[in-house]
Formats: sequence, C-alpha cells, structure tokens
Amino acid sequence: MGDDSRQGMGRASWALVLTLLAAPAAAPARGAAPAASPKPAGQGAPATEPPPPAVTSILFAPRARKMSAYTMNGRFEIMTRDVTFEAPPAYIDGFNFWAGRMKGHRRTEVYQMVTQTQEPGPGGVVPFRRSVPKFNIEFEMQGQVFAPTGSLERDMVSLVWEGTFDPSGNLKEKRKVGGRDNPDFALLGIDEIDRIFPVVESGARELAIGEGFKEERIMPLPTRLTITGLEALTIKVTRDYTLKSIEGGLATFEVKLSYSADPAFKPTAEHTTCAISGGGVGDATFEVPRGVFLRSRVPTTLHLDIEAPLRPLPEHPETEVAAQGKSHIDLDITLFGQQTVVRTWGDEEK
Repeated sequence: MGDDSRQGMGRASWALVLTLLAAPAAAPARGAAPAASPKPAGQGAPATEPPPPAVTSILFAPRARKMSAYTMNGRFEIMTRDVTFEAPPAYIDGFNFWAGRMKGHRRTEVYQMVTQTQEPGPGGVVPFRRSVPKFNIEFEMQGQVFAPTGSLERDMVSLVWEGTFDPSGNLKEKRKVGGRDNPDFALLGIDEIDRIFPVVESGARELAIGEGFKEERIMPLPTRLTITGLEALTIKVTRDYTLKSIEGGLATFEVKLSYSADPAFKPTAEHTTCAISGGGVGDATFEVPRGVFLRSRVPTTLHLDIEAPLRPLPEHPETEVAAQGKSHIDLDITLFGQQTVVRTWGDEEK
C-alpha cells in the first residue's frame, strides 16, 4: 500500500473517532425529555396586573346617622399672644400694667360630648339627645395655672340637650332639657365645639382633588372686651375647605380660616372702632362611605385693632380733654375635635 493510501485511511479513522466522541453530546440521553426550544423574546412572560387607578374624586354626601352614638373629644384654647398700644404719656403706666397682665393669658377648655340619635322623623330630620360627661377648664396667667373656683365644671356636666339634625347632619335645633344654669357658660367656647365641623346645605356633590366649598357665619368674640361700646362685639368667620387627598375611604380637606368684621355690628359708643383680621390653616378628615367628619384641627391668630376715647385720669388735668387711644391685640385660638360614630341599634347602613 502506498503512502497516499495509508494517509487517506488515517484521516478517515480520525474522522470516525471524532464523530463518535461528539455524538453523546449532540444526542439526548435515553429517557431524557427533549430540550425545550427557545421562545421568542417577549412571549410567555407572566402578565403583570396594572396598578389600580388613583382615586381623584369623591361623592361628598354628609349624612346624619340614625340610632348611633357620636362621641366627641374637643378642645378650645385661646391665648393673648401680644398687646401693644398708643396713648398720651399720662396713660403709659396704666397701659403697661394691663398689657403685662394680659400677655400670655390662656384659657383651655376640654370637652367630652356624647350625642345619641334616634330614628328619622318627618322630613328626614334626626332627633338627638346630648350630654357632656366630662369637662375641664384651666386658666394660665403670668406662668401660673389656675383651676376655676365655684361650680362651673360640675354645672357643665349636669347639662342635657335635645334637638334635631337635618338629613345632612347639620345642627337644626338644640334646647336645654336638664341641668343647672351658670352665667359663666356664656364665656365658654362650647358653641364653637358644637360647630367644629362645617355646615353643608347644598346636598351631595362630586368633589375632585383641588375642589371644595366655603362656609361663612357670624360668632361672638371668644373673649370679653372691657371696652365701652365693644362688649357685644361679633365677628365674621369664613372657612374654605379644599379636598387635598383620598386614601382608604378617608378624605382629607385643607381648611383655611379667615376673620373679618361683621358688617352688621355697630359699636354702641361714639368714636370707637375695632378692625378685625387674621386667620390660619388646618385640616379636617371626612369618612366618605358613611358621610361623617371624624376630625378637625385649625390653629388661628385673630388680630384686633381698637381705637376708643380715653377716660380722664385723676391728678392729670391735661387728660380732661378727651383723647383717643389705640390698642393692638393678637389672640391665638385653636379648635380641635375628634369623634367616633358607632351604630348602637340595628345594622350599619352603607
């Protein structure tokens, strides 16, 4: 056999060996599942659920809840933050004395108020019975805390009222049916606790985030002024509610409160005026499914700019000619309330 023939047979033998060595890697083992064919990209991946759309509006429909217990924990606080004045020199010492006593004076009232509602009557009005199981009041003057003397706290917790809510939950009528009278009740902020949540009279409506409503009312000045002609001063309060966020059935409103003069109020003394300004920003929480407000807190500052005639001073003949004095008073007022509403008889309505 020639050299060429032997070389050809060698190359053929090596080719056969390489083929046998490569075969086990190329062929599947006996009993093994065939290899899966690669899938085109983008096919066969598990589907991802799209996130639920963000809630951007609510059906705003306040309602009176029948056969329910409303338990309100409320706090009313008023403090004289600053007092300044302008007056002739003869009055300076007296004004300094009273300004020093007024600055930092604080009154804090804490209430627990329980309201039991009944079945609706004619026209959908909901009767209620209300009491104040707990009441506390403190005064702070020049850094010292005082409790009230007398029977004010005992008289407050003896009170019982009856009245009605309209179908939207607004206070329609309230009359005292039990408890003792006390003239100091007129100096307290209990009426503000009653009105801590807004009066809504226009019925159900759709509100989107950024939308809202306005409430205006007239109220007495929440502290007594010992200035002739201004003893019965009333002011206008405007609250603007703007829907800020919605989460888990709760809607949060931004509350912007502003103070201004009551157009109908007229001082009862000549040459006496009082300009009203100020306000603040807080928030309120509304439970959408049941249509009730659960919480509100609004800290504010009320500015009073008063001008009134000054009384003549003994031993100061120069004051016999009437002069005008000016006072500027800043009052910090905070109103807070948080309530629960629980059905006491029957099934809870949606």
